[in-house]
Amino acid sequence: MLDVGGTNKHLDSVFKILLPELEKEGIDYWVFGGVGVAAYIGKFIRENFDVDVFVKESDFKKAGAVLQQACKHNNYKLDVCEPLKNGRPKLNIIIDTERMSVIPVYTKPGGVLFKFKKGSKEYSSKILERVERNISGYKFFTPPNNYIKELFINCLISRPDKKNKPKIKDCDARVILTKEEFMKIYNEQIPAKKRKLDRKLTAKEEKDV
Repeated sequence: MLDVGGTNKHLDSVFKILLPELEKEGIDYWVFGGVGVAAYIGKFIRENFDVDVFVKESDFKKAGAVLQQACKHNNYKLDVCEPLKNGRPKLNIIIDTERMSVIPVYTKPGGVLFKFKKGSKEYSSKILERVERNISGYKFFTPPNNYIKELFINCLISRPDKKNKPKIKDCDARVILTKEEFMKIYNEQIPAKKRKLDRKLTAKEEKDV
């Protein structure tokens, strides 16, 4: 599969300035969403508009302060979004346009609660295991592969407005979902050339658990 990392140069500031600033200040972060899918695959497969990040709720305020300083020094803009009805806040980093978003997750005894625009879901505390990735020269951290996939599937199920976007359906979903999962969610077949890749990725996911 072609690595299209060169089409994501617009994310340089996220990977080379913003995420390293969080690291420098001792703030653990996890990348998920579309770039998380790229991490699961091991390479960029499309242009990714932005980078979705979560941090522990206990670090969220500090992360906001660190990112605010980074934005000030680099002439970026930090937008504090209005909290969702469930109270979850969100930060957006504007460079040329929105290039990074940060949300908090809520640790509980034995689990981690994610609050979404539509509903919430609790995951095992193992989702907070940090896996180092290096794609197209960008180093960053994500949850383990099985949780990247769980978060992606939850997004497809809870956000029908996103599910059928071409970049989601024709790129991300076709490489991260098995034939059976794709049929269940989209009610249609995955092309035959994708099935061989399914087996390789399933083996990789099992090894990563």
